[in-house]
Amino acid sequence: MTTHRNVACYLLAVMAVVGCGPGDAVKPVALIGATLIDGSGGPPLPDAVVVVRGPKVEAVGARGAVDIPKGATEVDVSGAWIVPGLIDGNAMAAGWALPRFVAYGVTTIRDPQSQTSRVMALAEQANLNAILGPRIFLSGTPVGSPKAGAVTSANEARRAVDERSLAGVDFISADVTITTAMMKALVEESRSFDLPVSARPGLTDATTAAEAGVAVIDLLGGIPQTASGNSGPFYAAYREGPDAGWAYEEGHWSRLLPATLNRLAGSLAEQVTIVPALVYHETMSNLDDPTLLPRPERGAVPDSVASGWVGEEIMRAHGWSDADLREFRRARPVQDRFLATFHANRGRIAAGTASGGPFLVPGASLHEELELLVRAGLTPAQAIVAATGSAARVLRADTLGQIAAGKAADLIVLRADPLADIRNIRSIDRVMLRGVLMSADSLKAAW
Repeated sequence: MTTHRNVACYLLAVMAVVGCGPGDAVKPVALIGATLIDGSGGPPLPDAVVVVRGPKVEAVGARGAVDIPKGATEVDVSGAWIVPGLIDGNAMAAGWALPRFVAYGVTTIRDPQSQTSRVMALAEQANLNAILGPRIFLSGTPVGSPKAGAVTSANEARRAVDERSLAGVDFISADVTITTAMMKALVEESRSFDLPVSARPGLTDATTAAEAGVAVIDLLGGIPQTASGNSGPFYAAYREGPDAGWAYEEGHWSRLLPATLNRLAGSLAEQVTIVPALVYHETMSNLDDPTLLPRPERGAVPDSVASGWVGEEIMRAHGWSDADLREFRRARPVQDRFLATFHANRGRIAAGTASGGPFLVPGASLHEELELLVRAGLTPAQAIVAATGSAARVLRADTLGQIAAGKAADLIVLRADPLADIRNIRSIDRVMLRGVLMSADSLKAAW
């Protein structure tokens, strides 16, 4: 089966489910007998029934408590587990990647990094079912990114926000080049358009960004700047370039005082959501050891893309040395402890991966992220919420991230219990996107 044929089958399925005109009847689908994990963080519901009509969930409850509509297509999923479609809170939308996300159960992505016109075109096609792909929430090119032209003043930051708002973005993303003064102006302008702001702070620190009104901190950015008590050297490194800044910042995690990090975790927990992308930190720290790098399953990454995933070449391109990577590895347990403290203080964590980068396979990397969140101290149930309900709150999309009446019909059917072992999130049998139920094996066969 080819990709084109698979997409055609998907589009035909959409037409069959949603109908072809205002007068067409929508045939409901009832998933019967699975254990339901609804994304709210509540206890699982055994022997559940989920009724879907078109792109929406119509009813949810225990068997016997839910009326199955006459004429519904009944699907026996006894012995399986159902969870909401997963949300990757930091991912790059690329044409080849979109069907991979779906095959791995990722039905929504938040893209804070792709070039504006390109990602908007992909989002429109996916959201209109013209191509097989997840829902896409986007910021367009980050404000301050050299790809869109440097921002050197508060007024330029405001104009950049205006341009993106007119283009129809879902949120504003701030590049590492944005200084404190520019960040304050950027957030203020974004508020006038009711657009939330996410940032990976580089030339400012996490506390200042949070106090300015940034809603989401990506990739744990700016935290060492605050915790060190002396942000000047970090800013100097970032002025040399983002790769030099990242190396300096990542290398200082292991030098930060635990008590200081604990206090910072507590204060940030009251202000921001963190999308840590632990899988990105983990992967970059192991570029010098191919045995520790993720190994994509056959077809998950096109050869034309995977051929560029060579650890030594990536290190050279970034200007990172073996000594840098040793510091990156020392950072990892410190980052995990910080995140555990942040979570213990009721800080909101949303799962994300920075997928689209080397060795970060679209969809599959989110499964790795959930495993790393559990290793950092979250329970499997809490990790699932990070990739469903909490991620939906970041998007301000109250119809996503949970399985309940009136919500979007995005879900995945698992062969094994993810609460017993988070690695079972990989055991995907079927994926439902916009009310269309598809076999994960068939989706992968299309690669």
